[in-house]
Amino acid sequence: MKPKRGHYFCLAVALAMSVPAIAGAQQTSAKTPRIGLLAWWPCGMPYATETSEFGMFMQGLHDLGYTLHELSFECRSASKQDSRLAAAAMDLVQLPVDVIVTSSQPAAHAAQGATDAIPIVTIISGDPVAAGLASSLAKPGGNLTGVTYYATELAAKRLQLLMEAIPGLATVGVLANPVVSYLPFEADTKQAARHLGVALSLQQVSEPGELDAAFSRMKADGAQAAFVLPDLMLADQSSRIAALAIEHRLPTMAWGSWYVADGCLMAYSANYGEMQHRLAFYVDRILKGTKPGELPIEQPMKFDLSVNLKTANALGIELPQTVLLMADEVIE
Repeated sequence: MKPKRGHYFCLAVALAMSVPAIAGAQQTSAKTPRIGLLAWWPCGMPYATETSEFGMFMQGLHDLGYTLHELSFECRSASKQDSRLAAAAMDLVQLPVDVIVTSSQPAAHAAQGATDAIPIVTIISGDPVAAGLASSLAKPGGNLTGVTYYATELAAKRLQLLMEAIPGLATVGVLANPVVSYLPFEADTKQAARHLGVALSLQQVSEPGELDAAFSRMKADGAQAAFVLPDLMLADQSSRIAALAIEHRLPTMAWGSWYVADGCLMAYSANYGEMQHRLAFYVDRILKGTKPGELPIEQPMKFDLSVNLKTANALGIELPQTVLLMADEVIE
């Protein structure tokens, strides 16, 4: 996806963050706010595109009028390992930074575990109240706020859309990362499947190298489609998942539009770029003196259906007109 307006600002920040010591060596005044980015992907990866971890957050800062001379950035990465998030968060706390920005709930947990004083702004995939991250959506009350795209009905909606796309669907293979089993997605999916009368072949995948065997097992279990649960490791493997799905002839429903761009059949999700962009509003308010606990955690008002007709053709599937009419994005 092409960088949007203001991408030179984002690219400059990415260069500054490519080596943490460089960002720390920027000439800044004592009053220059220092923003800590708690990253799952390596800090040296480009941040200028909508699908990157902090690209649209940087764009949001630009759109609010911030320049490189008004902010300094420190990035610490877990290098694609959830187990390293806690150490990366502690590094930011010890610098210290004025606010920590993350793009995932595992990172938010790590940040909150490292500090109850530094404001945290994050995207949350699960229920922030049930997870203990906030007292309520309207009044989080602590040092964390941001945007959550969780809704209990999402799993059921995704299964329903998959069933409508594949008439007669009886068994669905599910990809889940046990590292994030504390998130509600497995339970929601099991409950939705019981309600809809669909059997599940649940495959736990904690490392990318386990994907091939997981697809073979779900196919052996009689799965007629695949269902990907939210997780950063799985998101990082979207192209591989799409290739395996086509190889095993399993139409796949995922939770982010990039899966469809990479070749999966369908996704139903909130706009991740818009949520990233919205984090800049929270950071702006916090830098201007508002306490994070006073900023309500927002929820997206709209979820989009994406479909890939190239993949449908490759799988020999003719998607029903009802599905195509519902689609917000169609890749041909």
